Amino acid sequence: MSLVCIISVAGCKKEFINRNPLDTYASENFWRDENDVKIGIAGVYATLNRGEGFGPFLVWWDGLSDDGFVWSAPWQNTGQGQVEATSTGPIQDVYYNNYRSIGVCNYFLANIGKANLGDAKTNSYSAEVRFLRAYYYLQLTEIYGGVIITEKPAVLEDIQTNLPRSSKADVVKFMLQDLDFAIANLPNTAYTDRAVKGSAQALKARVLLYNERWAEAAAAANEVITSTKFSLFNDFRGMFIKPQQRSAANTEVMFSIRFQAPNLTHQYDYRIGWPSFATVQALGLLVESYEATDGLPITSSPLYNPARPYDKRDPRLRYNVYTPGHKPWLYAPDSAFTPMVEVRTGFMIRKGIDETRSPYGYNTISDQDIVLLRYADVLLMYAEAQNEATGPDASVYAAVNQVRARPGVNMPPLPAGLSKDQMRIRVRQERRSELAFEGLRFFDLKRWKIAKDVLSNITNPGGAKRKFDDKHYVWPIPQAEINILGSGSQNPGY
Repeated sequence: MSLVCIISVAGCKKEFINRNPLDTYASENFWRDENDVKIGIAGVYATLNRGEGFGPFLVWWDGLSDDGFVWSAPWQNTGQGQVEATSTGPIQDVYYNNYRSIGVCNYFLANIGKANLGDAKTNSYSAEVRFLRAYYYLQLTEIYGGVIITEKPAVLEDIQTNLPRSSKADVVKFMLQDLDFAIANLPNTAYTDRAVKGSAQALKARVLLYNERWAEAAAAANEVITSTKFSLFNDFRGMFIKPQQRSAANTEVMFSIRFQAPNLTHQYDYRIGWPSFATVQALGLLVESYEATDGLPITSSPLYNPARPYDKRDPRLRYNVYTPGHKPWLYAPDSAFTPMVEVRTGFMIRKGIDETRSPYGYNTISDQDIVLLRYADVLLMYAEAQNEATGPDASVYAAVNQVRARPGVNMPPLPAGLSKDQMRIRVRQERRSELAFEGLRFFDLKRWKIAKDVLSNITNPGGAKRKFDDKHYVWPIPQAEINILGSGSQNPGY
């Protein structure tokens, strides 16, 4: 199905609206009052959870990076260079699922005025939705480059025969307009369950960072830092599981996808934490990248003992990865983790795994929230952008060292006197150590323009080589779309 159908034909409604309460949007009796608006916006938030590559399965992106291995066939094939306009799986799904979500956002924005809530409430609700729309467009631009900008509602529109593709710069401009509106109209409070001003500021910093607008990105991140609404949580692992992640003391999470059993659940623990499934697994390349506790790489640290390779390492290794000998092992608390046939890399992902639900199986119900934006990322975005804009000044050191000094991590500060290039390397490593398995590493490699060099040197378990050519920095627009837009709209090389 083409994008034209998704965003414009009433008959396609069931294709992109897969969860109540949005089924009632087309009713003439809807949009009567604020209660209807609340129902509607709940449906908009539901679009954050759309399958592999989204919601609980953002970690699939890490399976395409040098941090992980994904054995799910369509994603594994993509990582091995099978990327064509006619490819199924993520090549199509990422494109259409983001546009399905954008279409729902647009429908809400086109209709909220009917509820006559007044400017303040209308703008506040609209700001939440425009924040979400920017989130979806960011993923589209990072994967496909320039894409179609549409403000057309998801349903009740005339069929359109042509929707022009915009440049990436124009889409970025559109995203920033949405985010500036969100910043101006969202509540200036700590995050609880819906987007707030800080959420939009953090996403704006990410948009600017990804587009190498260094000074602007640093300024956007610094607005979050100086707001004092957010801080690092003192329980790194607890930030990704309940009940700690919803603790009043946790002011690090800035936006997440909220789940609550028994009605809103997912299968993260089963899909990632069950050894017989473990769709995405950690790679030894990530494990080796973690420093020793003295802050030195394991290749130069006197603390590193090859006979006990996981001792005296950055604690975040243990928080993020099950390594051989890890005790207690969630399936047998009195024993240690031993790699098995199903765990093809020898390492399993621990981040976000709720060990209280073990042993896992197909019917395991998980409901931990999926963190999309957090304060540690803002600090590291600031450090990267400020270093690129002006060099490694004191504020860059302060931002990185704050992340390293988190209680329970307690890594030593960065050495003084780093050059701009040296600081760049350290910030990139810090992002890898801190943000592993949060769906960011693949995008980092691409925007740093090192994906080809890094990913082309990886051999998957089983012997298949990864492949990343120059053209893979952007994926092809799905062929169904090109059939409408014309071959001249396709990305180079496809």
